[in-house]
Amino acid sequence: MRWQMMFTLLLVGVLSGCAHTENIQVSAIAAGDDSTQYKKFAIVSDKYQATNDDLQFAEYARQVTAVLNQQGYVQAQNSKDAQILVSLSYRLSAPQTRTDIVNVPVYPNVGPFYDTRFGHHPYPILGYPVYQPMVYQSIIYKKLVRLQAIDAAVYAKDKTVKPLWDVMIISHNDNDDLRYMFPYMLVAAEPYIGRNSAHSIEVSVPEKDPAVMQLRGM
Repeated sequence: MRWQMMFTLLLVGVLSGCAHTENIQVSAIAAGDDSTQYKKFAIVSDKYQATNDDLQFAEYARQVTAVLNQQGYVQAQNSKDAQILVSLSYRLSAPQTRTDIVNVPVYPNVGPFYDTRFGHHPYPILGYPVYQPMVYQSIIYKKLVRLQAIDAAVYAKDKTVKPLWDVMIISHNDNDDLRYMFPYMLVAAEPYIGRNSAHSIEVSVPEKDPAVMQLRGM
């Protein structure tokens, strides 16, 4: 049964996710061609207010700023000077149980022999496995990051929210540390900021991606 143990360990490794990449889902939408003409931004909370008393938010905002700079956006000195307000929100779900059912090959012992036109053969035939379902359960966490850009001038006038672009970033794995995953999620989403992805896209980010390491050091 040693081979079954080895196969089970391999299966656990595969189902737990590749150790060398982080798989992220990105869904981006933009209002139109003119939605990216505004480049001067300020990062605000999901209530479109400046947040100065939250250290965790400040760390995430610094990383978002760096990613936006890479896309040609420029941070305003204060929200009053901004052309767009970029709402940053994030959350970590409660633990969720994921169940996978996989057909595992089993090589049984030699059974009774039966007659064929080619002679006597054991049943099951030697060298050919039968398959039995194996249930594998794991605990996963959903991490969600959302970046939504709105027209700052319109909002300042009468608090009307006019969306310009919106990026939803989701990670499902066994890591319950959003702070660890945040740079991976931003790197995955960077090419789609201010654009329309048409549908949800899965992006694989290498574990040692230089862009991730740079964001983590900020």
